[in-house]
Amino acid sequence: MDTRDTERLSGPDGRGTEHYEDRGLGPWLRRNPSLLLRLFIVMVFSFAASTVASNFSYGLEGAPTVLSVEELNRGELPAGTELGDYVEVRGTADVGDGEAMTGTADSEIAISSRYSTSYFYFGLQETGDNLLIQTTEGLPRGLANPKERVWSGKLETVGTVIFHDTTQEGLKRAGLTTDNSVPVINTGETPQYLRKIFPAYSAIIALWLLSVAWLVWKRNKPFLGL
Repeated sequence: MDTRDTERLSGPDGRGTEHYEDRGLGPWLRRNPSLLLRLFIVMVFSFAASTVASNFSYGLEGAPTVLSVEELNRGELPAGTELGDYVEVRGTADVGDGEAMTGTADSEIAISSRYSTSYFYFGLQETGDNLLIQTTEGLPRGLANPKERVWSGKLETVGTVIFHDTTQEGLKRAGLTTDNSVPVINTGETPQYLRKIFPAYSAIIALWLLSVAWLVWKRNKPFLGL
C-alpha cells in the first residue's frame, strides 16, 4: 500500500520517524532558502570574476606583437594575433587642420562620448583607412605637428569598440572609415595600466573563491544559526 500521502512515515515502534516531504520544484525551493541565497551570491561573484578574468590575463602579457604597415594595408595581421592582444605599430597620425573642431571632417578626428567619457579616433598616414587609433579622455600631445611614433594598446576592431552605434556616428561625421572589420588599437588599455589595478581584480576573484567555499561548507544551513 502506498503511504506517501500520509503525514508521517511510521517506524518499527509505530511512531513517526520523519516528515513526508512533497516532491517537485516548488516544495524543494521552499525547503532550501539558505542554499538558494548562497547560490545567488556565488552567481553574482562569478559574473564579476568573469568580467575581470580577460583583463587580468591581458595584464600579464609581456612584449607587444608588432603590426607591420604592409600587412595592415593588405588587411592582414601577424599569424596567431587575435582580438584582445597587446599590439603596437609605428606610424604618423593623419589629422587635419589643427584649428578645426574635433569631430568634424576638417579635423579628421572622430569623437564618441557617453556617460561623461570621450573616446577619440584617427588614422595613420602610413595605413590610411586600414587602421584606427583610439585614445581615451584626451588627444596625445603634438598632433598639430604629427611625427612618427609608436602606438601600442589592445587590439580591437571598429565593430567591437565600446559604444558601437555612437562611434559609428562619430566616424561618419569625421569622414573616417566605418568598416566593422578595420583594426583599432586602444591605447588606453595597456598591460602596464591594468597592472596598477590588479589589487581590485584580485579582490574580486578572492571574493568569488570565498563564496564558492562558503557554499560548499554551509550548503543549506540557516544564516546566523536561525
